[in-house]
Amino acid sequence: MEDIQSLMACLDDISNKIGDGMYLDMANKLKRIHNKLNGDKPFHEDSFYYSSDEEDSNSDDDSEYEAHIRDTVDRGRAVAQATREADERARREVSIQIIRDHLLDYVRSMHQVWVDVQKWEKEVKKVIPLIKRMSPVRKAEAIHAFCRKCYTTGKVEDDAALIGNISGYTFREAWTWERLRYHGLRAIVMEIGTEEEIEKAKRKNMHCDDLCLATLRKLPAFEKKIYNDYQYGYNEEILKNRREANAKVREHEESMQRWEMCARGEEDKLRELGARVYDRDRWDAEAHDFWVDDINGRLVNGP
Repeated sequence: MEDIQSLMACLDDISNKIGDGMYLDMANKLKRIHNKLNGDKPFHEDSFYYSSDEEDSNSDDDSEYEAHIRDTVDRGRAVAQATREADERARREVSIQIIRDHLLDYVRSMHQVWVDVQKWEKEVKKVIPLIKRMSPVRKAEAIHAFCRKCYTTGKVEDDAALIGNISGYTFREAWTWERLRYHGLRAIVMEIGTEEEIEKAKRKNMHCDDLCLATLRKLPAFEKKIYNDYQYGYNEEILKNRREANAKVREHEESMQRWEMCARGEEDKLRELGARVYDRDRWDAEAHDFWVDDINGRLVNGP
């Protein structure tokens, strides 16, 4: 019995280093060994309950051992329960911190996207008027654009050559229909001339005397076409940029909403764990605005 008691004491010493299940299993095995040593007597024959006077001293030892076993098991269970509770608290704190880290990352992502939202909103608000009337300056821009097109398509080697020497002229004075018709008639003929006139224009400069009456009659309409094409292209480019800017604003606002929903999901997890949910910067989809703490520079309040 003394050896079993010694083993039980050793088991108590290492109870905090082994699992609860292992501890209880070893304690029960020691108890069964004790019972075997007593012969596995039935209840009414067990000297623990029925003993002679000569056996009283041994019975007292066994009773003390049984009490020690029970106390040890109870202490082990209490320690195991306390350990489980401590582990649960530790896991809860770790989970809460992970959730708070995710929440902070989502709010930071909203700040990054918000920069892009503001950038594209400025593009949307840019006031670049459409061309409603072809002023002299706009007409000069149209003539210049036509000459550049002739150059880029390989019809001429120098776009400026189509209007002659521009030294001493302002932009509006240099790029005119009159100068284009005088110096660059061959480029016009290649657009509206007859097949015979086009072949001549490929080989040499052209003059009005080289054109048939039908081609001469097309000149006013072609001048107007140059202006109309430029006006349409210019306006279409502005409208295209506006559409793209609006699309970018919507795209980034949708990203803001996705990050906001992710943040709210993390806040719901915190509430389920009974953790405090702090104020933070948040996206308002209805107002199309990002509410931030400009004074404190808050991302998420709290620790």
